Amino acid sequence: MDKKNIFLLLIAALFFASCNNFSKTESGLRFKYLKRSTKQNLPNLGQYLQCYYSIENSEDSVVHSIFGKTPDRIMLTQFTHKGGDIMEAFSIMAEGDSAQFLISADSFYLKTRGEELPIYIKPGTDLKFTIKMDRFLTKFQVDSLINVEKLERWNEEIVNINKYVRKSSLVVKLDTLTGIRMQFHQKGADTAKQIIEGSVVKFHFIGKLMDGTEFYNSYTAGQAQTVKVSRTQFQPIGMYEMLIKMKDGDKATFILPYDLAFGAKGVEAMIPPYSTLVYELNILNVK
Repeated sequence: MDKKNIFLLLIAALFFASCNNFSKTESGLRFKYLKRSTKQNLPNLGQYLQCYYSIENSEDSVVHSIFGKTPDRIMLTQFTHKGGDIMEAFSIMAEGDSAQFLISADSFYLKTRGEELPIYIKPGTDLKFTIKMDRFLTKFQVDSLINVEKLERWNEEIVNINKYVRKSSLVVKLDTLTGIRMQFHQKGADTAKQIIEGSVVKFHFIGKLMDGTEFYNSYTAGQAQTVKVSRTQFQPIGMYEMLIKMKDGDKATFILPYDLAFGAKGVEAMIPPYSTLVYELNILNVK
């Protein structure tokens, strides 16, 4: 065999090894430790695990990541199925460990989360989880940390909203009950119907992050929204709070605090956690 063929075989062998260097637990969970800490105690059921993680799809695109952000705190529960339960992944990590896991996308979304696969995830493919385990916590510790972080986050959000208002040359009014800021650009007639619980409303809207990134635009989508207004059915709940401040013919910009938007979780691959959102609403018809 000549040197060229030997070289090609070595390259192929290295590539094959790099794609197959994940070990397996007895249940079939595929894992690879990136860093092992000196601590060896594994978490117990019921403990809270403070960690950072990212999720990549089969094309190595990051669909969700909290690295560099507030860590997640997840209570460890018993894993329910073999080979692809994220709880088993958490259960084999000590404080300070970093590891990667390959988990069936179908298993994670359909079994663990009880959801349909998102359109950006191909059926039958794997997700790659990269997890850094920070520390184990009690429920009391978690609650204390959440309260401190909440206060810090609210103060930071107010500063960022004020900067956005100045930069955008808005003149906003604050709803002290909800923390929503608003500016009306057009008011409907005095006799126009006010939106109330149970109203059927047709409207256009643009939703965006404070950096200007649009996550939805009904104008470019070519379809105005028609909804029946109900406090219990809106996602995010802030949409209800905005609509009931409007009437037929109104146009307004709203700044929605993160806790009335999509909160600590955000929307995977669309809205980051703890995002303050900006909505531009144009009410076309109220029945």
